[in-house]
Amino acid sequence: MRRLLGAGVAVALLVTGGIAGAGTAVAAGDPTFYFSPVEDKVLMPGEGWAQLSPSGTGGQNTGEPDGTYVYVVSKKPLTDAGWSGGGLPAGLKVDSHEGCTAKAGVAGVYLCDLDGGWSNPAPWISATSGAADGTTAYYGLVYVPRGASITAGIKEAQTAGSKAIGPRRAHATVTAKTKAHVAQNTIKLSTPTLPAGGTVKHTVKLHAVDKGKLQLGLTAAAGFRWWDQGELKISVVDSGAAGASGAECSHSTGEIGYGGVWCDIAKPGDYTLTYTLKAEAKAPAWKLTTTAVYEVYAYGTGNPEKTSDFAVAGSIPVTERYRLVGRDAEGGLWDHKGTGKVAEPFTPVDPVGGSFDWNQYTALTRLGPVTIQSTGPGAVGRDKAGVLWFHPMSGDGGIYKDRIRVGSGWNTYNTLVSVSDLTGDKKADLLARDAVGGLWLYAGTGVDAKPFATKVQVGRGWGVYDQLAGGVDLTADGKADLVARDKAGRLWLYEGTGVAAKPFALKKQVGTGWQIYNSIVAPGDLTSDGKADLVARDKSGNLWLYQGNGVPAKPYIPRVKVSVLGTGFDKYNLLF
Repeated sequence: MRRLLGAGVAVALLVTGGIAGAGTAVAAGDPTFYFSPVEDKVLMPGEGWAQLSPSGTGGQNTGEPDGTYVYVVSKKPLTDAGWSGGGLPAGLKVDSHEGCTAKAGVAGVYLCDLDGGWSNPAPWISATSGAADGTTAYYGLVYVPRGASITAGIKEAQTAGSKAIGPRRAHATVTAKTKAHVAQNTIKLSTPTLPAGGTVKHTVKLHAVDKGKLQLGLTAAAGFRWWDQGELKISVVDSGAAGASGAECSHSTGEIGYGGVWCDIAKPGDYTLTYTLKAEAKAPAWKLTTTAVYEVYAYGTGNPEKTSDFAVAGSIPVTERYRLVGRDAEGGLWDHKGTGKVAEPFTPVDPVGGSFDWNQYTALTRLGPVTIQSTGPGAVGRDKAGVLWFHPMSGDGGIYKDRIRVGSGWNTYNTLVSVSDLTGDKKADLLARDAVGGLWLYAGTGVDAKPFATKVQVGRGWGVYDQLAGGVDLTADGKADLVARDKAGRLWLYEGTGVAAKPFALKKQVGTGWQIYNSIVAPGDLTSDGKADLVARDKSGNLWLYQGNGVPAKPYIPRVKVSVLGTGFDKYNLLF
C-alpha cells in the first residue's frame, strides 16, 4: 500500500533559552513567542523529502512572530565555531527554500523572513538515489526577533549542538537510510475475532532496528463500506508495550474508527504492543482491517507495514450502500452516494471526474447496482456507430475503469437494460430490446474482455413499454426482477425466475399514474433496510423515492420526495 507520511507530532519543550548576545530585543508585540523543537528526519534515497521547520509555534499573544528564522546545515555536529563542516554531505541536497535566502559566502546558512506571509518557512531537503546508508546532516534553527543581531543568531545556530534546546533554539539531524535497511524493522500482528458486547486483546510484535513511531488504525475490509460516525461502536480501552525500554504508547478515546493506537519507540529493540478492543452489544458485524505502520521515514513509501483482518461477531448485518449517477448535457458524470437514510438518501453531489465524454453513448446502463466503494458488475455504453463498450468498476471510489470494446452491430436495439444476474450463475447479464419489440438476453460470462455470451431471445411484444428498470430483487426471493412502464403509465412487475430459458414469471400490475416520470431507476437498497428501492424523476426535475418492502403484489410504499437533492435532477439527460 502506498503511504505518504508527514512530520510527527510536536514534542514538549524541554528547557528555556534565548538568543545569545542578542541583547533584550524581542518579537514586536509577542515577547513570549516560541516554537516546538525540530525533530530528527530520516529520508529514503531517491524518494521523499523533509522540511526543516518546527512542527508548531505558540505564545500568549495571537499575533504572527516578527523576525527571522536562521537555519544552518552541516556535515559535522553543530559544535564547531569555525563552521568547517558547513553545507550538506554528498547524497543530500536542498530542493527548495521558498521564503528563505541562502546566506551569501557562507555554506549551509538560510535566512527565512517571518514577515513575508510564510508559515514557518524552511529549506526542504531530500536524499538522492545514490545516497549511502547512514549519510547524516546536522541542522540547527534559531529565531532572531526583528532588530536583533542576525550575525549573532547565525553563530548561535552553528553551535546549537553545544547548547540546551530552548523555545527559540533547536537542533536535530537528517539521515538517509536505504529501503533495505529500514526493511529490517519488522511487524507481526495477531487480531482475533471481536465479539459484539465483549472485548478482545490484539497484539503487535515489533522488531525495531531504528527509532520511530508505530501507528495502528482500522479501516473497512475488502467488500465492506466505510462507517458513519458512531456506527462502528468499537473503542480501545487500554494499550501498552512490553520488552525493551524505550516505548511510550497511547490510544484515542471514543470510537477507534476516528483514531487509533500509537507508540513512540525511542531506541532499537524487541517490543510487544497489546491493546484491548471493546465492542458495544449492538455493534454491526463488520469485517475490519488493522494496519500497522512503523514510521521511520519522515516521508515516503518505504515504511514497514503489515495488515491483518478480523471480524466483529455480531447479529446486526452491515448493509451495503449504493449510488445514483447522472449524466449532464456536457457529457460529464455526477455522483450521488447513498446514505442509508430515508429523509436524505444521498450525500451532496460530486463530479465523477475525468475528461471522458459520456455523451458519445446513445445508450448507457449499469449492469447492476453500484456501491459507494465503486464495486459492482460495471456498465455498458453504445456509441453512435453501434459499438458496445464495457466499463469495469474501479473499486477505488472513482466508479469506472477505462472501457473495453465488446463488439459492433448494437444499433439494432433501441433499449439496453441492466438486470444483474437473471440466470442464477452470479454473473451480470444484459437485456436488449430490438425495434420490433423482441427481448434478447445476453448472459454474463464474468470475463471483462468478453463480458457476454451469445444472445438468446426471451420475449416478444416488449415494444409496449417506454421505461424498463431492473437489476435488483424486489420480491425478497433472492432473484433479480424487472419493472416496466407501459405507455398508459401502468407499472408492471416481472419477477425473476433464475432460469436462463425463461427468466421472468408472468407480469403483475403494481401501479398506475407513472406517466408523470421521465426516468425510473432501480439503484439498490437506499434506506439500509435490506430491501431494494426505486427512484423516479418527474418532469419538473424532482426526484422521488419509492421504498421497497419485498411484497410482490405491492413492492413499494408511498413515495417520498428526496430532500434537498431531490430538485434540479432535470440537469441530467440520463440517470443510471
